Amino acid sequence: MIAARRQLVKGLLGGAVLTALPPLFADPAQPVPIVAINWAAMETLLALGVTPLAGSDTGYYRRRMPTYALPSQVRDIGPFWEPNLELLQRLQPSLILSDPLAPVVDRALRSIAPTEIVDLYPSADPYARASTLLLALGARLDRVSAAQAYLAGVDRRLGELAARLASSTRPAVQVALVNADGRHATLYGRGSLIQSVLDRLGLRNGWQGRSNTMGVTLVGIERLADAPDALLVCVELPTRLAELQRLRQDGTLWQALPAVRAGRVLTLPRFFPYGGVASALFLAEQLTTHLEGIRHV
Repeated sequence: MIAARRQLVKGLLGGAVLTALPPLFADPAQPVPIVAINWAAMETLLALGVTPLAGSDTGYYRRRMPTYALPSQVRDIGPFWEPNLELLQRLQPSLILSDPLAPVVDRALRSIAPTEIVDLYPSADPYARASTLLLALGARLDRVSAAQAYLAGVDRRLGELAARLASSTRPAVQVALVNADGRHATLYGRGSLIQSVLDRLGLRNGWQGRSNTMGVTLVGIERLADAPDALLVCVELPTRLAELQRLRQDGTLWQALPAVRAGRVLTLPRFFPYGGVASALFLAEQLTTHLEGIRHV
C-alpha cells in the first residue's frame, strides 16, 4: 500500500521535482513561488495554509470555489488553456502546477519553470487521487504533518456524516449541470469526484449509466426523470445564474421533472466538481445538511 501510494505521488507531482528543488518553507502571509494553473492544486495549497504566487482565472476562482478564500495578492495569469507566458516569465516561479495542456503551451511552461501535470482523471476514485495530491504537496512544502492531519480530519468528518445519514432512509442523489440550451445536462457518474463522495456517504447515485474518462456524460434533460425519486442536485455556474433561473421558470421540460415537481432539488451556486479534498468535503456537508432537513420536515 505504501509503495503504491508513493508511485501515485510520483504520477501526480513528478518525483524529479520533489527531489531536485529545495523545500519551500511557506510563510502563510507570503506567497510561495508556485503557480497553480490547476484549480485542484490551488485549492489544496490553500487548504495547507499556503498562498501561491499566481493562478489561473483568479477572479472566476473566487466566484466559483466555496472552500478557501484566495488572497488578494495571488496574481492572475489568465485562463488555464492560454496562460500569460510573459507574466509567468516575469514572476519567475520555482514550480508550475498545470492542467494537461496543448503540447505547444506545455513546452512554453517548461521553458519558464519546472512544470508538473496535476490530473486526477481518469480514476476509479478521484477523491483518493486528490488525497494523494494533498500529501504530495505537503511533502513538497515541508508540511507533511499538517497534510496528514488535514486528511485524517476530513476522512474522520466524512465518516461522521455517513453515520448521521445511516439512520434514515436515503434517496438516490443525481448531480447535474444544466446546459445553457435548457435541453441538455451534464450528469456526474462513475469516475467523478461526486461519485467518490456519494460512495463515502453510503448514498446511491441516481445516474447508473455510462460516464467518460472525466466521470461525466451529456444527456437530454428528460433523462433526469429516469430516477424519479432521486434528490436532484444542480451545480450552477456563476456566469450563467440569471440565464439558468430564467430557463427554470420558463422551461416546461424542467418543470415536468419529478424532482422539480416534488421540490427535491438542492442548488449549489458555488461548487467545482473537479476540485480536491476540500471540495469533496464541502459537497458531503451540503448533501448531509439537506438530506437531514428533508428527514425532519
